[in-house]
Amino acid sequence: FDAEREGHQGVAIEVADTGIGMSTEVIEKIFDAFYTTKRRQGTGLGLSISQTLIKRQGGQITAESRVGSGSTFTVWLPEAA
Repeated sequence: FDAEREGHQGVAIEVADTGIGMSTEVIEKIFDAFYTTKRRQGTGLGLSISQTLIKRQGGQITAESRVGSGSTFTVWLPEAA
């Protein structure tokens, strides 16, 4: 959907689930390189790399979550010049 951030036009993409959600402590770390809650799977780089690529384009990625209620990730990208 169309969305404005800090006076700039762009588009926001929201992806939500109805899973187990994440605690505040986890949310604060999910964009850190090598942070993972998976013990034997993954490297903890996916969200960190995604955030870097989105920021390079002038965008932003955010996450909201509540334990027991799922999570919502929002990617905002600015309008092309």
